[in-house]
Amino acid sequence: MKKELSVIIQNLSDSFNGQPWYGPSVTKKLLEIPLEVVNDTTYSGKSIAILIQHIYNWRLFVLKKLAGDKDYNIVIDGENDWDAITISSEDEWALLMHKLQDSQEQLLQQLALQTDDLLLEKVPGKDYNFGPILTSIAQHDIYHLGQIAMLNAMLKH
Repeated sequence: MKKELSVIIQNLSDSFNGQPWYGPSVTKKLLEIPLEVVNDTTYSGKSIAILIQHIYNWRLFVLKKLAGDKDYNIVIDGENDWDAITISSEDEWALLMHKLQDSQEQLLQQLALQTDDLLLEKVPGKDYNFGPILTSIAQHDIYHLGQIAMLNAMLKH
């Protein structure tokens, strides 16, 4: 059965590149951001590029855990969480966007192969189940999308 997981998949799809109830999707909002503002660190040292890399890092964490990697880890506010990243060209910006999009596609593909039983399975190398982390990926994206939208609005003048 895939009742709960279907809701998670739908939420991930809607928030990332669908038509979420709250406004623009992650993809739509990121397409509005000009290269000139992606490296500005006015907001507590976190640029738009760093926020996007952070979103990607947590998606990578989930993908590695779904693949059974018990050793891969992210330490909150530490290792693998907030990578310093500077975008120097349109190509680098496009590559970061592609990496994020690819992580979305991989995540949806992996979840499509699962059933609701996955939500009760222990995350490899952790003391919690997949349920809480999978239900919060879209929330995490939306939280940081708000920061990205505010930064973009502040910096565009």
